Amino acid sequence: MSNRYLPTFTRHLSLLLVTQSLASSTSAVSFLVSGFIGTRLSPVRALATLPMSTFVIGVAVSSTFAAWTMSRTGRKKGHLIGVSVALLGAALAGLSLFLQSFIGYALSCAFLGIGTAFTNQIRFTAAEGAPPEQKALVHSSILMCGLFAAVLGPGIAAIGKDLLGHSNNVGQSLEYIGSYLLLGVLLILAMTALSFLPGGTKPVPPPKTESNQSRLTGVLSRPEFWLAGTSGTASFAVMTLLMAATPMQMTEVEHFSHHDAIFTIQSHIIAMFLPSLFSGILVARLGLYKLILSGLVLFSACVPIAYFAGTLHEYWWALVLLGVGWNFLFLAGSTMLSLSFSGSDRFAAQGLNDTMIYGTQAFASLAAGWMLYTFGWQALSLFPIPFLVVVFVLSTIYRRNLAAATGTPVVATGDAQLAK
Repeated sequence: MSNRYLPTFTRHLSLLLVTQSLASSTSAVSFLVSGFIGTRLSPVRALATLPMSTFVIGVAVSSTFAAWTMSRTGRKKGHLIGVSVALLGAALAGLSLFLQSFIGYALSCAFLGIGTAFTNQIRFTAAEGAPPEQKALVHSSILMCGLFAAVLGPGIAAIGKDLLGHSNNVGQSLEYIGSYLLLGVLLILAMTALSFLPGGTKPVPPPKTESNQSRLTGVLSRPEFWLAGTSGTASFAVMTLLMAATPMQMTEVEHFSHHDAIFTIQSHIIAMFLPSLFSGILVARLGLYKLILSGLVLFSACVPIAYFAGTLHEYWWALVLLGVGWNFLFLAGSTMLSLSFSGSDRFAAQGLNDTMIYGTQAFASLAAGWMLYTFGWQALSLFPIPFLVVVFVLSTIYRRNLAAATGTPVVATGDAQLAK
């Protein structure tokens, strides 16, 4: 297969793929375990998703800081810092579960989120050295590492659930402590892989004549930033809202077994990342605009299925469509960002983009429990519609402006590298 369909697997990219495969299990473990533990530990049922929200808040508030740190220390040191913080969070999570501390567990999820903010930069680190025509392929290969999260994350959550037993000799619950011990092992392996990473991107101080404010203003004035940002924001907001509420809806409301809920969530995670086998190729064949539209169509199909869901198969189909739609929208947004920004501006654009994405995701994860128990599943399943409308309008306007600027319709190859 030619390089048109596969990225060039350098040592740099290969080590980042290993790191991403291991470290991305943090999100899977945090979301799955907090979906079960939150209900049990929370003093108020409506706050059951608070640990999940603190995780996403940790990602959101740290995203700009993560990009800034890497612009000053270099990519390698920045990633090592991030994995170290996540390792601290895993240790605190295990301790909090042993002490049955809801606040401590929520705080541990925040540390895990901070570490994940640094891990999320791996997709940009990997794409920096790639030629424009391969950036989408590199992004899709990094996303494909989430397949390991779909197996490792729920796998170690299930194995670790009773790894230390149900309770100790004084009746304290030991459930899921082992899950975070196993997560700690994966994070240590990720740090080991990072230690072999070449120096890579050196610190990139901004020009002395350019202030932070002018750099941010320049990024915010670019229409491609807003399309990339809203694509990513919609993908995570819609995905998080439904994914966070589904385990509670299935087990607490519909009384499905935990096995059924885990199977559904695991299938959803696989659906999020399995399309990366071909979605990078789709960018070259269809272009970013059509990939965004494809993601919107899949999300639109998910909404009515979720609305009328009552059987295991219906929940499964809704979450699988949700996962594939997320992949298309998130890949399109990330690729557009990599193609559009370079130099010191790229750190500002990447940090702002991830802050938008995970800030909205934090709201969605916190609102999921409240909306489910206050308004019900059907009302919650309709909430994604405004996000889909906004992305559709922005993508259509941007597409028309891009075609007008070039004088001809721009198609495929990442929309001809955004007609540059």
